[in-house]
Order: sequence, then C-alpha cells, then structure tokens
Amino acid sequence: MIGQLPPYALAPVRFRFKALASQAGRTLLGGDREVLLACFVACRTGSGLCYGVTFTPAELASRAAGARAWLASLSVPGQVRLAAAAVIDASGVADGVGVARCTAQLLMLAAPLLDEAGFAEMRELADELAHDSSEFMVEPVLRR
Repeated sequence: MIGQLPPYALAPVRFRFKALASQAGRTLLGGDREVLLACFVACRTGSGLCYGVTFTPAELASRAAGARAWLASLSVPGQVRLAAAAVIDASGVADGVGVARCTAQLLMLAAPLLDEAGFAEMRELADELAHDSSEFMVEPVLRR
C-alpha cells in the first residue's frame, strides 16, 4: 500500500499557474492587477488544450464563452484585452498552436509586470502547446 492512495482518498490536485495567481493577489488593486488576472484566466483557459487534459469541444467552447464574458468586465489596456481574448478564442476552437502564438503575444505585452515565476509559467504554456509545431516556435526573446 506504500505509494498508493487508499480507495477513499482523492488524488492531489495540481494547481497550474500558481505564480500568476499569487502575484495578482499581491498586487495593488487597479490596472496592473487586472492585467495579471487577464493573463491568469487566459492561460488557465488555454491550458485546457494541454496533454492529459480532456475537454469535449462543447466544454472548450463553454469555457471560452465564460472567460470572454469575464474578460469584458476588466479594465485593461486594449492590446492586452485583444491578446487575452485571442488566447481565449483559440482555446474555444481547440487551436493549440493558435493558443501558443497568442500566449506568446500576451506574454510580450505583460512581461514588464511579471515576476520570474509568472513569466516562466506563461512561457511554459506557450512551449508546451507549440512543442511539435512547424507553424510556430516561441521566440528566444521570450526567455529570461
């Protein structure tokens, strides 16, 4: 029984993007926090296309619609809004390479606000979704 969970136990939950969430929680209310939250929600929505995550096309579309509605309530700069919406839209139609491309664009816009861990989380998502694509590769500029 060593190394196995008892039959009544729940498997541990891996919370992805905890650095982004933590940084947003530490940031003062206002524009910077809302940009970080937009990055967090866009990445969480986009991560629905990662290996090991199984959502149906209807679930992906529903998640994207909810995230789009939430994003509309934020007060963020127009370019950040467009980039975050692009990540969300690409995830709603199961376009992994599109999510990678749009995440890289969002990362470039939000980079001045991100700490090292948050930057790495966003870059890892873009790398993971573009890993075997000949259409898109994350640029070396997006490495710290």
